[in-house]
Amino acid sequence: MYKLKVLVVDDSLVYRRIISKAVEKTNIAVVDCTASSGITALERLEQRNIDVVLLDVFMPKMDGIETLREIKRKYSHIPVIMISSGGVDGAKITVEALRLGAMDFILKPTNGDMEKNMKIINRHLNLLFSQILLDEYIEKGKPAPQTILEESKGNIEIDKIIDTAPPSPPKKREPASRPTSLCGVDIVVMASSTGGPNAVEEVCKALGSDFSKPILLVQHMPPDFTRIFANFLAKRSRIQVKEAQEGDKIVAGQMLVAPGGYHMIVNSDFTISLIDDEPVNGVKPAADVLFKSVAKAYAGKRVLAVILTGMGSDGTEGLRALKNACHCYSITQSEESSVIYGMPRSVDEAGLSDESVDLKDIGRRITEISRGRC
Repeated sequence: MYKLKVLVVDDSLVYRRIISKAVEKTNIAVVDCTASSGITALERLEQRNIDVVLLDVFMPKMDGIETLREIKRKYSHIPVIMISSGGVDGAKITVEALRLGAMDFILKPTNGDMEKNMKIINRHLNLLFSQILLDEYIEKGKPAPQTILEESKGNIEIDKIIDTAPPSPPKKREPASRPTSLCGVDIVVMASSTGGPNAVEEVCKALGSDFSKPILLVQHMPPDFTRIFANFLAKRSRIQVKEAQEGDKIVAGQMLVAPGGYHMIVNSDFTISLIDDEPVNGVKPAADVLFKSVAKAYAGKRVLAVILTGMGSDGTEGLRALKNACHCYSITQSEESSVIYGMPRSVDEAGLSDESVDLKDIGRRITEISRGRC
């Protein structure tokens, strides 16, 4: 099986070795070379055939943002995964890097539980590399190895967090030629992962200041990052956006962003609770957890679910619960406009998507459906 050739860029020799070890441990990628600066990284890219770049955020002289801009200008086809140190400063720069075209990011291991941190990094890289390889196999029209298919999904059970009956196994089918319509909604729920920050920003920009429905968003990000992202959206949107807090009420015309490190659920009185439980589908917050709670709180009501770009299959089983309990209409981001088609593909293959829409049109469709113009 072909292995991805990776360039690791970090000014710290220690972290170059740590990240390189994590790359090699995936068994689906190899470290082709390393670089201690952005300038050296660009030289390596010119000299070698690299599939993926792991790029540190903070570096002297030519930092990660400047290096990323150059990589995207000269080698736009190469995925770049940022290496972030976390914290508020790291989160701000990393969110900016995602806006500039970085595929995703990993957090540097800290001085805490190094073994646990390395497992998290290895898990994240496994998912990212598997999705990159899967996309390459699909693009070439070749069947992907079963190990790549399974790793790209990354699912675990979630019934212990939201008490619902186990779902029936998904069945692959083509989407209906005429999707079920929904005129007007009571709430909009959204899920996104890899490539999500740019996608969510574009959707929010398309919503007018008179948009009057509540929106709940799960974007796979760690603590600090979701708050920075929510603040970023608030400055660039005409709707209200904030990171959710314990006890928040669901308000018309406001988007609540699930905070990193917690699962967000909706209670029967339409308030928010934040649950510090195990990751689901390898992530926390998880869309499946939110969607299943919405299915309970909004049973019999009208729900619009939107699944945007992202790896894995988070959101699929939660959407199934919404379909069973609510009058739910679902939109998936089209393959052509997705950075990673994993989450939308999972919904499509489960036969749960009512409409596949290009990113540029999703905000308009949300507005139309919410206003009853279906």
